[in-house]
Amino acid sequence: MRITVLALGSRGDVYPLTALAAELARHGHEVLVGASMNLVDLPRQLGLDVVPVGWNQQSMMQTERGREWVTKSTLDSFLQITIEAYRDYGRRFGDEAIQLTAGCEAIVCAVVSEQWAATLAEAHDVPLIAYDLTPSRPNDVVPHPLVSVDPLPTPEANRATYLHYTRRAWRYRRDLMFDFRRQLGLPPMPPHPKQLRRPLELQGYSPTLVPGLTWDAYRPIVGDLRLTPDDLHRAGMSTLDPELARWLSAGEPPALLTFGSTHVADPAAMMAGIERVCRSLGVRALVATGWGLAGVAPSTSPQLRVVPYVDYDLVLPHCAMVVHHGSASITAAGVRAGIPTMVCSSYADQPFWGRQLERLGAGVHVRFTDLSEDVLRSGMSHLTTAALRRRAVQLGEQMRAEPHGTLVAADEVDKYLAG
Repeated sequence: MRITVLALGSRGDVYPLTALAAELARHGHEVLVGASMNLVDLPRQLGLDVVPVGWNQQSMMQTERGREWVTKSTLDSFLQITIEAYRDYGRRFGDEAIQLTAGCEAIVCAVVSEQWAATLAEAHDVPLIAYDLTPSRPNDVVPHPLVSVDPLPTPEANRATYLHYTRRAWRYRRDLMFDFRRQLGLPPMPPHPKQLRRPLELQGYSPTLVPGLTWDAYRPIVGDLRLTPDDLHRAGMSTLDPELARWLSAGEPPALLTFGSTHVADPAAMMAGIERVCRSLGVRALVATGWGLAGVAPSTSPQLRVVPYVDYDLVLPHCAMVVHHGSASITAAGVRAGIPTMVCSSYADQPFWGRQLERLGAGVHVRFTDLSEDVLRSGMSHLTTAALRRRAVQLGEQMRAEPHGTLVAADEVDKYLAG
């Protein structure tokens, strides 16, 4: 079957869908990937047919408006800046997505492109497969992560947050979507969901991380999507870099610190603070600069190693703790490794994962805007407590016993498309 995968956003959005695309291709499907223009290398390394589309989210987030976006803590302010970005980039992506999906027989997407993907699926009369990095559909257990990071007192209240989010989000995006529907020759408003084929909405998180959630067959909990061992080997990521492996084995397990795509106003000052905190705690530090600490040069000393990126699943089992921004992928990898986590969250689903790890007793959560040397030192110190470390080990054992999320997801897609 000809499947178009719309993979937009940061690494945390693009790489999971790349992993699924590679597995679907292995199942015999003809897969075309549309990926953010700065993140096409991995799909190409895996031999996928990939086209750069949309926007460079790294560049967007490094603008003054983009930096403001990741510090917003209210739903309306977050949605306002989001829709401004969509107005700047979304119209071009709409044109590209129309070309990309021409002749396809199914569309796969994540939340960043779901509003376009659902409209295209309607226009082409093809099934839609959506991938949720975090609970994003009405349920009794957890509220919408952009409305509240903590469960509300009643199931009805939790469910109501999803209606609230939908109404607020539609207020901001309706004109953009009206234009896109008009471009596709569709009426302004979509038909009632019962008139369309129900989409498959893959729940891409571990039941260990969000216990108590139950869904029907159209919303299977598959676990986080990540590269399979075969694809890690194909991409040259199946073994640790020899120099990094030597550094890891030359001392006590380090703390891994990374802030992913979070903008750091003064990377040099942040690095100096990290070094002072780790020295005061007697902890070695492995820092992955990612986008947020871009410009910090790689370096190595017995106590501190700085690298551009690491594969989380390879490195974290060699670490004592992890401090990160709270993306779904590194959150899952840290828990799977059985180590405690400090989340320094900025926006989107990051605060949800930080608070969820606190509720599970395996982590500490702070807002990135509140991060200071004292806050970092206090949080990392708390990660060394015996009760928290025991709980992290327990959750890691549970997650490692789960099947590989990418394999489960690909099987669910096959079953859905055959139905």
